[in-house]
Amino acid sequence: APAGRFEVRGEVYLAREDFEHLNEQRLAAGHEAFANPRNTTAGTLKQLDAREVAKRPLQFVAYFLYADGIPLQSHSGNIAILQSLGFPIGMMPTRCSSINDVMQFIDTYESKRFELPFQIDGIVLKVDSLRQQEELGFVARSPRWAIAYKYEAQKATTLLKNITLQVGRTGAVTPVAELEPVLLAGSTISRATLHNEDYIRSLDLRIGDTVVIEKGGEVIPKVSAVILEKRPLNANSYHIPHFCPCDMKSELHRPDGEANYYCVASGCPWQIRRRIEHFASRKAMDIEGLGTKVVDELVTLGLIQSLDGLYNLHRHVDVLAERDGWGKRSIDKLLAAIEGTKSQPYQRVLYALGIRFIGEGTAKIVARAFPSLDVLRSATKEQLLAVNEIGERIADSLLEFFADESEQKMIACLVEAGLQFSQEAVGQQSTVLQGQTFVLTGELTSMTRARAGELIELHGGKVSSSVSKKTSYVVAGESAGSKLQKAQELGVSILNEEEFLALLERSGASVNS
Repeated sequence: APAGRFEVRGEVYLAREDFEHLNEQRLAAGHEAFANPRNTTAGTLKQLDAREVAKRPLQFVAYFLYADGIPLQSHSGNIAILQSLGFPIGMMPTRCSSINDVMQFIDTYESKRFELPFQIDGIVLKVDSLRQQEELGFVARSPRWAIAYKYEAQKATTLLKNITLQVGRTGAVTPVAELEPVLLAGSTISRATLHNEDYIRSLDLRIGDTVVIEKGGEVIPKVSAVILEKRPLNANSYHIPHFCPCDMKSELHRPDGEANYYCVASGCPWQIRRRIEHFASRKAMDIEGLGTKVVDELVTLGLIQSLDGLYNLHRHVDVLAERDGWGKRSIDKLLAAIEGTKSQPYQRVLYALGIRFIGEGTAKIVARAFPSLDVLRSATKEQLLAVNEIGERIADSLLEFFADESEQKMIACLVEAGLQFSQEAVGQQSTVLQGQTFVLTGELTSMTRARAGELIELHGGKVSSSVSKKTSYVVAGESAGSKLQKAQELGVSILNEEEFLALLERSGASVNS
């Protein structure tokens, strides 16, 4: 057994029986039942109140071990060590000496998987030798020494009652199948995505059809086929309407080369709802308390009609105070969270705006290349395309966004509200870490790893997820794992948290920015 520090990783899950009992309790209390164990487990772990998490019958299974000071030889050996230490390991892994043994194991559990006390959607195959794992290495974040074999999704048949439209934050209109409720993989399914009109045509799908539905990864339901022999005589082909289902009834537009139709009305209330949810999300502005139900209520009441309306919400305190569920504490907490967005860095603001094709990573690239809003919105297409990671699609999206008068008006209000629209505004003009690549591992005490990564990037450095000979520094916090070991083997400079902070200070970087 390990004598010094060691690291154990695993997975948290809900057993089938515990999940069913939990739903029985919820239904008895007048609450809606949870959809499936996987989503319930993930949602439970995201809760901030540890007391609420403790009420759920979550279980843990260990599958990884790293330890200082002892020669670890194999994955199966590590599992045996974990078991000897008292960690729950589920079932012992089976060592296979041939591909026939592997396929036999897969076939055996395809029939047994529904008898297991927990849900699975496949089998993970791993090279057992840790030395061989290291030699094989990774491709991006995916190991070459492991692969997941997914079983065919569970299926059920039901009636397609109708097709409705759902509008996303970018205006993308997605058709949704409204189904006769049917039990599938432990949850009742009444809706499933149909992706786009081309997908509907490829299935020759018609309202009134009997359809096959399945769950991708045992979670997301989709319509996969039509049972033609059960088609009623009066079933008609479906075409997406020409107008958005929102109150504005604006005409839908399908850009050349794209599968989706879009509502182009900037005042579309469904777009507003989705955009505000995105704006408030954890990786964007991180506004605690502004979830789907609250956003729906605020938009329905007319208190928010665009993103900048969040910063006028303090003017409507009296209206909120008269609503059920809105006490002074909850109102103050929400307003404080909105006020806190004014210190979020420029690249987060860019991501939060919800510009098409501008994800979290792309927002960082754009912010680095165009260090202020004024520089960005005055950039030509040639200047945008001159940035290595920006292609035609991203460039056109940015130009279209900044050419929209309603978006310009909204941004002007956000600037006036005090959001950070430049690198300089939050001390980001430093290039003292230019050309240096950092890998973060373990837990930091003075800040989160996400914040440490932001600091590195704010001062010109790059953050990588894997250690290589090109890595400048590995910053190792508490319980640092295999990345620390890899750095030691490659001779990469290793910094503890104090040394990392000292490096920033010596370089003249602002740690408090």
